[in-house]
Amino acid sequence: MSEINNKSNRERRIYSNIFALVSAIFFLIVLGFFGVISFLDVDPTVSESENRKLAAKPEFSFSSLFGGTYTRDFENYYSDTFPLREMFMSMNGKISSVLTQFSGKEDNVIVNYEKHDSDFTGEGIDVGIKKEEETKKDFHAKEEDAAFKGSILISGDRGMEVFTGSDSMTSKYAELVNSTSSAMPEGVKFYSMVVPTAIEFYGTKRFTSGEHSQKDSIKLAYKKMDSSVITLDVYSRLEEKADEYIYFRTDHHWTQRGAYQAYLEFCDVSKQTPVDLKDLETGKIKDFVGSLYKASNADVLKKNPDYVEFFKTRVEVDGMVYENSEMADGYPFYVVARSVNSSNKYLAFIGGDQPLEKIVTSNKNGKKILVIKESYGNALVPFLCDNYEEVYVVDPRQTNFDLPDFVKEQGIGEVLMINYSFAMANKTFSDALYAMID
Repeated sequence: MSEINNKSNRERRIYSNIFALVSAIFFLIVLGFFGVISFLDVDPTVSESENRKLAAKPEFSFSSLFGGTYTRDFENYYSDTFPLREMFMSMNGKISSVLTQFSGKEDNVIVNYEKHDSDFTGEGIDVGIKKEEETKKDFHAKEEDAAFKGSILISGDRGMEVFTGSDSMTSKYAELVNSTSSAMPEGVKFYSMVVPTAIEFYGTKRFTSGEHSQKDSIKLAYKKMDSSVITLDVYSRLEEKADEYIYFRTDHHWTQRGAYQAYLEFCDVSKQTPVDLKDLETGKIKDFVGSLYKASNADVLKKNPDYVEFFKTRVEVDGMVYENSEMADGYPFYVVARSVNSSNKYLAFIGGDQPLEKIVTSNKNGKKILVIKESYGNALVPFLCDNYEEVYVVDPRQTNFDLPDFVKEQGIGEVLMINYSFAMANKTFSDALYAMID
């Protein structure tokens, strides 16, 4: 009996060793395969599925190695450029979508969104509701007609991000705006514009009230800004045009028609004459399926693509992209493009998120403005060309230089800081902007 047991144990050890050897060989083959691909392939610079720039390979130096920044940056670089990354991300999204579904309804899944640290409930805020608003048409979705797909609220053929505000968030953002404004040279007019997103007008009442109310959060952020900061009420103008195509359904951005409402508000407050949309050449870029589909994989969004409506500038414009304030070795870009060779059709506006852009127009009025922005500002900038001789655009996430010195050197008289409501909690943006004004 013991001989049988010994024989059985020997066989198990042999099989175990064979399995371990085969597993090791397989692991080495896979590792070698990806190693060869990593060596031969060209690193992508942009993620189409995430609509963002990918981390570049860091330059090696002993100071960065011993300081710990090289290994951190290399880890970020490899994470962004891992072979077949886009394919694996797509597979993961589809698998997650299947695993989180329940009740047999395709667009009805577990709610999963990250909340900000919050002690703000929206109580006691004067939101300035007018009596006539009671008769306005209500475009909000009904609770029973809306469901979640991952972290995206789906209503009909529209996807929307869920916003969650907090007192901490609005305080930090107001502090950022105040610091940026006070850092500007004396005499420069500083405007702050915070833009609500589509869920505020088309989402369910549950996600447009209390801690989810963008109206309350924007109002509170404006209240905390210095008196020298000129705040712009874009919310009211967008609300009045909620029956028009002012937001994309498959992407988190507003349309250029929506951005035009913000432009009207800016012109009204700054006492300028706005260009009329009827005076602008227009066109459409079809079949745009944007970030909200890519975040949710909801078939209803893919089957109902957006179109990008664009409005060309009335004045002649020449735009150049630069890496920093030295403005050397730049390259031209289209302020408004008629077509986009990318799935991200929102790139039609000022070529997307660039470090620093300078637009020279045929206006000869001597007026110059700087726009500090994230991507929501892109669709607005072309309209400003009708009112200024020079328009400068900076995305703090893409560059770093002394911003107040730049404003002074270029003789810029006005600064417009525009962000959508979610950017109020964007630490990457705030850290980058602080680095430019400190």
